[in-house]
Amino acid sequence: MTTVRQVHFSSRGINVVGDLYLPFPAAPNRKNASIIVGHPGTGIKEQSSGLYARCLAEYGFVTLAFDAAYQGESGGEPRYLEDPYQRVEDFRSAVTFLSTLDGEVDPERIGIVGICASGGYSIFAAQTDLRLKAVATVCGVCWGSMVRESMKNGFGVINQEMLQQGLIYAGKERIAEAKGRQPATNDILQVFEEAKAYYKTPRGQHPRCTNLQLARSLDTLATYNSYAFIDWISPRPLLMIIGSEADKGTGDAADTGSYSRAAIEHAKEPKELFVIKGKGHIDLYDDTLESIPKLADFMAKSLCI
Repeated sequence: MTTVRQVHFSSRGINVVGDLYLPFPAAPNRKNASIIVGHPGTGIKEQSSGLYARCLAEYGFVTLAFDAAYQGESGGEPRYLEDPYQRVEDFRSAVTFLSTLDGEVDPERIGIVGICASGGYSIFAAQTDLRLKAVATVCGVCWGSMVRESMKNGFGVINQEMLQQGLIYAGKERIAEAKGRQPATNDILQVFEEAKAYYKTPRGQHPRCTNLQLARSLDTLATYNSYAFIDWISPRPLLMIIGSEADKGTGDAADTGSYSRAAIEHAKEPKELFVIKGKGHIDLYDDTLESIPKLADFMAKSLCI
């Protein structure tokens, strides 16, 4: 069993709320190693990231799952803004927070696990935050790349008219918000239909998870690239986990394995792409049978020796 306590830390002045999982005394001795676990794009800490954090704590690690700024119990206005640079700052702030927990966390033994969109944000953070000693992702994607892919034509070129119209709309939304109008939002489950099997069922349903994204988030995401400097993670170890069913080259929303494959190709050693047979993107949100033992072994070898 693990002990959980709610914690708070500041990220660019925004109050971030997290759950800190402390391993049971009988768990393996991990020398106060700690792991930060990030949730999917519109998820919250009570879902996949909390599950992974709890499971890894059972393997002896101090773990932290938190709500990103603008989501869940964390602060930040306007709500549901998807700002990749704030998401990255949340991870850096989490490292700082853990490093202050004298006696509970060894600041030289902190790793990170990012799930889905956090699989991009966590890598972007680790590229320049050398306090992160080991980096892992589960079905990781770059949300900026996904936005750009959605605007490409049949020749693989971004439709400039579509881009311009989207950016014009984002600008108008900012002005409307400044005049007091309620910000417009989009339900991402209208695009990622397969995610309903998780978010709209007992598997992952939670009253604080709305799956909404601020409509004008396009202007923060359009130029963002999670993996631009992924080679900077080396010589720290990198593990990327995907499901084989999300790696078929179909190009649809559920086919996310290509993001991790492209990222791992550009990364330097030590690196590993671990493929779990028969599992799709959403499966790995709560099917931890193979992912957790792999992550625990990876983090033990990377942080505890």
